Amino acid sequence: MLPLTVAISYLLSLTVNYYLPQVIAILSIVTIISFWKKITPFYPISLIINLIVFSTHGLSSPFFFLIYFLLFVVAFRYKPNESLFLTLTIIIFLAQSLNSYISLIPLISLLFITPLVWLVSRQSQTISLEETQFLLWLNLKFKTGASVILDLSSQLQSSPLNYSQKEQVKKIRSSIKNLLNSAEKLTKEISDDE
Repeated sequence: MLPLTVAISYLLSLTVNYYLPQVIAILSIVTIISFWKKITPFYPISLIINLIVFSTHGLSSPFFFLIYFLLFVVAFRYKPNESLFLTLTIIIFLAQSLNSYISLIPLISLLFITPLVWLVSRQSQTISLEETQFLLWLNLKFKTGASVILDLSSQLQSSPLNYSQKEQVKKIRSSIKNLLNSAEKLTKEISDDE
């Protein structure tokens, strides 16, 4: 789907060049409304960036640096193959604006940045997997163990103990409850980030 945004941007920059500011403004409004409704609108952002670069002479564009940002955002949000495919699609469409040896430099830089984007994307996927495994451990092992300690301390507190021992058991229960609450908050924060 992302490479399609590159193709659409390229075609729009060729056909409706006179109305491009209006098209970019409409896409910007759609993006802002989407952010306002807590939806992350990546396709309009990709269209906007590609439209700006293609409409300002592609490889010679003063806004060419936005392509680098786009590629790294894609690397963090999508699978490695998708980011690689998007990079190659951008290279193919930007090659149409090659007009001198100097404009070849940004195109070559995209070729060199492609493996880096792929590597960052793979690393991001690995981090996401580790985060999932941590949440699984937190939910299954830690919370179960803490609940067992809480139950055992309840039983211990109801048994005949002297005052100092009861205070120590009370501190243990309080600490375990705090740990369980912290774990619950952490789980919610990580879930909300996804």
